[in-house]
Amino acid sequence: MTTQSEERQRLASMLRALRLDAALSTTELARRLNWSQSKVSKTERGETSPPPEDVQEWARLTKASEQTHAELAELAEITNSEAVEMKRYRAPGRRRRQEELHRLEANASAVRAYSGDLVIGLAQTRPYARAMFMLGGRQSPEERLDEVVDARLARQESLNNLDRQFEFVMNESAFRRKLIPAEDMRQQVQHLIEFSHRPNVDFGLITFNSNERVHQLHSFSMIGDPGRDAESIVLIQTLTRRLVIRDPEEIAEYLEHFNALRTAAISGDELRAFLREVIEDLGR
Repeated sequence: MTTQSEERQRLASMLRALRLDAALSTTELARRLNWSQSKVSKTERGETSPPPEDVQEWARLTKASEQTHAELAELAEITNSEAVEMKRYRAPGRRRRQEELHRLEANASAVRAYSGDLVIGLAQTRPYARAMFMLGGRQSPEERLDEVVDARLARQESLNNLDRQFEFVMNESAFRRKLIPAEDMRQQVQHLIEFSHRPNVDFGLITFNSNERVHQLHSFSMIGDPGRDAESIVLIQTLTRRLVIRDPEEIAEYLEHFNALRTAAISGDELRAFLREVIEDLGR
């Protein structure tokens, strides 16, 4: 069982102390915040991380000092850029994580993703997705690999909603690695050619010969459009942690970075011609 972060515990403790100093019950504070009483209690126990604006409203209603306001604001930003340990990500199961992503993607007006060395999850075929989970490390004994793969492939249902926009950028490295048998990889690349024709998909590829404007740095995905959706997040996965970024300024930086990456990518007929060459190379 993973422990709560020190920052979240500290935030929870400070919020509870403010409520008690203001002589407010959890029920009364919940009424003033227009929250449920259980949400107030969970926040005070550190079971949830309220967004910065909620923390500031809590501080205002409990008449916190300017110094406390500033400290709470900093803690709220830290706890909302949470880093979830990978052992928590893997247990109780990666299937549940895929189902969570499915819900997020299905409710977002736009999904953007950049991958430096892998085919993006929403564009993977079954053999490729299966190989990714097999290479990705241990799975809990309660889950079956096929169920995890099914959950990832189910996320592609979101692509059928033409009201949602999908923008993907990949690097040529994703097609030069020998992660799956050649025949499976040919099917994966052919799937991407067909994928590129979708009317709500903008698919770009940065080749080794591209003139790049910015360093590629690391893979990431952005769920939600900052200009249209009430909530947007950026997801980043490292070896040991899954980062969830909610800070609007950071998200704006990632959007700017994504757009800069996109300028170096080929697309349309040029992209499809390149992918056909990849298929030919795989046959040699």
